[in-house]
Amino acid sequence: MRPTPDDVALEWLRQAFDATGGRGFSHSYRPLSGWAKAYPETTGYLIETLLTYSARRGEASLRQMADSAADWLCDIQRPDGAFPALLAGNPHPSVFNTAQILFGLTQTGRKTAALRARNWLLASLEADGSWRMAAYQPGFTPSYYTRAVWGVLYSLERWPEPEIREAMRGALRFYSHRILPNGAVADWGFLPGQPAFTHTLAYTLEGFLESALLLSEAEILEKTGRSIETLAKRITADGRLAGRYDLNWRGDFSFQCLPGLAQCSLLFARWYALCGQPRFRVLSAQLLKTLLPYQYARGPVGVRGAIPGSAPIWGPYLRFRFPNWGVKFFLDAWLIGQDYG
Repeated sequence: MRPTPDDVALEWLRQAFDATGGRGFSHSYRPLSGWAKAYPETTGYLIETLLTYSARRGEASLRQMADSAADWLCDIQRPDGAFPALLAGNPHPSVFNTAQILFGLTQTGRKTAALRARNWLLASLEADGSWRMAAYQPGFTPSYYTRAVWGVLYSLERWPEPEIREAMRGALRFYSHRILPNGAVADWGFLPGQPAFTHTLAYTLEGFLESALLLSEAEILEKTGRSIETLAKRITADGRLAGRYDLNWRGDFSFQCLPGLAQCSLLFARWYALCGQPRFRVLSAQLLKTLLPYQYARGPVGVRGAIPGSAPIWGPYLRFRFPNWGVKFFLDAWLIGQDYG
């Protein structure tokens, strides 16, 4: 039987795990230099995908991989409760990485590590609801931190703590003031004043959406819905999104950001589930169809099953690299697409 796209994608994840000796998932594969070191941030939310596929397929090996990844994350947690920035071995803390790792710790029931992580996140929060320390770009507080808010709230669903819940409400409201009348969000990219890859654009909207739902923030949910509607209007007739957009929604169509394409497919599927408008289901499927030909169905180890950062592969988002989170979001979108039939 011919392997399906999710078969080869899961096999690629196994290779990315084995490449580190089972100590987290390799950040990416680059044909010229091979596998990168493990990446704590995305290892954290890859656990969710592995557990979902383990349950759907009845494959215990995927559950074992998720548990091993969670064990490694607990091993590298800093004494203050934070998790490291960038790749394995980095000594510095990261707000965003710590919050994303909460997804995996919560799913696997690593309570002690999860509580230490979110207590550090609470202690790091400024009085205005922002996170300013331990940033990817020093001195810059990006709006995609809404997904950090979601990570904390996600853990609170399992281990409630009212004080932290209300702190996250303040954080979400801080970032919501950046939503512009046209639906764009100020500072939703990696750098201040720069266009946002669809990767961080989707992070931002997803964080607003899920956090607003968990906090019953109706006004923020309504604004997020308008942003999603605006993004939907940017899909071209042939099912493409630009690789990045500025705050006036001017798109750079010289490339596509493929992890972002998968994330936007997921975003539209989620919005369809909430609003019930069939066109969002159609748009979700359309973006997945656009993405699918870019998966390397054949090729050597490190490439087969992978999703490049950009199309063309020399585009500006992770040029000539195959990141693990592209595979993660592709697998998530593929599963929803199969549910749609």
